[in-house]
Amino acid sequence: MRYFNIIIVLLMLSSCGGEHKDDCITKLGKVVSEQRDVIPFDKLYVEDRIKVFLVQDSINYGRIELNGPSNLLNQIESTVTDNQLRLINTNTCNFIRSFNYDINVYVYVKELTEIHLESIAEVVSNDTININFLNIFHPALSDINLILSGDEVFIRSRNSASTILRGNLRVLKGSVEEISNLDAQYLVCEEVYIDTHSPLDCYINATKGMYLKILNSGNIFYINEPTDYKILAEQTGSGQLLKK
Repeated sequence: MRYFNIIIVLLMLSSCGGEHKDDCITKLGKVVSEQRDVIPFDKLYVEDRIKVFLVQDSINYGRIELNGPSNLLNQIESTVTDNQLRLINTNTCNFIRSFNYDINVYVYVKELTEIHLESIAEVVSNDTININFLNIFHPALSDINLILSGDEVFIRSRNSASTILRGNLRVLKGSVEEISNLDAQYLVCEEVYIDTHSPLDCYINATKGMYLKILNSGNIFYINEPTDYKILAEQTGSGQLLKK
């Protein structure tokens, strides 16, 4: 058994090739901060062990601040392609490193039209982000927790993603799939259009109307009775439409 364990470790170390061949044995280093300048963007892509704090600030727009272990920050890529800021952790040995560290990135935005998360990535905002139209693609394993104000949001969540939205919108649309869930009970919307394919419960808050489909065992809880319409267009699962 001892030799088997040694072989496994050697195989994992050998997988760390190229310019990152020492990723698996390099110490994390002290926690430090680093500032970077990026070209204009309105879309955000994040993946693998990165937590993003969104800050709407037209003065500091174009700047990002990274905070984390000194020997890992230089392996965080921050590039802009087709107006999309891509934050990618290129460390090849994340799968055997201790999870007892954080890489936080403060991203200053002027306007935002898209958020895309993959793997173990997280996006939060401590203050309101004003938007016109925002696409949220969330097939990650970690959470989105945003305060929003504006016109319309479309969300598609998959995997085991958890999405928490607060604030005020005109319209919320989306599809909640696999074993993900949506908590928008503190997001006051005029209209909500949601399909849920999840076994987990979802929460919405519509003042004028809601148009819903329940396609699995997860319930949809709504906070207030809408004034104009409440339509459960399809119900093929055992989940129910319930007032909280």
